[in-house]
Amino acid sequence: MGGDFGSYSAQLRKGVIQMLVLQVLSTEPLYGYAIVKRLEELGEFVAGEGTVYPVLRRLEVDGLLVSEWQQPADGNARKYYSVTVAGAAFLARSLEEWKRIDSAVRSLEGE
Repeated sequence: MGGDFGSYSAQLRKGVIQMLVLQVLSTEPLYGYAIVKRLEELGEFVAGEGTVYPVLRRLEVDGLLVSEWQQPADGNARKYYSVTVAGAAFLARSLEEWKRIDSAVRSLEGE
């Protein structure tokens, strides 16, 4: 069998994880570990903190997320992430693209 499936899978996951992070944050700001836990609930698709934190940094650098430190009354300061207007637009486009890809794959499977 030709091709490097591991490389393909890693690239696919990277884009999907960006979309999932934006989707999770579209409803409320969350801190990094809460984002990791929320994504882990979706199954083994997300490989934990080592996967999510680099995505958070990249999305912030790209202007799709903003962050701020908050000090809860009962614990340590945490960095909370929120989706920007540009991030919401990016998410909407990503979801539309995902739906087109999913539809095409399902059509081919049904042939």
